[in-house]
Amino acid sequence: MIYTQKMKNITIICALLLTICSNESYGVQIDKTDVLNRVDVCDTRNITGTCVEYTLSELDDWYQEFVQRACPRNKRGQLVGIYNKDARCPSVNRVARCEGIIEDPAERYEYDKHYYVGTADNYSWQPGSVQVTCSKVSGHFVPE
Repeated sequence: MIYTQKMKNITIICALLLTICSNESYGVQIDKTDVLNRVDVCDTRNITGTCVEYTLSELDDWYQEFVQRACPRNKRGQLVGIYNKDARCPSVNRVARCEGIIEDPAERYEYDKHYYVGTADNYSWQPGSVQVTCSKVSGHFVPE
């Protein structure tokens, strides 16, 4: 159990570091009129039992490009994160959410992360562990 929790924490830290440390711009063109109210997701339920929602109207151009290109870099073996435009994280098997996670307070890079049970090997989130994780990233815990 301690090993599983450590692996979850390492995965979360690695995902955050991947997001923070990359300075690459990939040149993806996004039309502002298409994203005013659009929510996109990076679905990593099969990898870490999580799914991340981005409200694109709250992200500047650089972050919009970045989140789309960074999603498939979430990998475990042959499994990769799947980026879905104009979608929401599913509610099936969701145990909790962490809303309003702020990646960089200066830029207001904010997103919501959803946690699931039974969607990834060795990742079966429980509300209590999500609440602890959420408090560490200054998010708002929402149980299902």
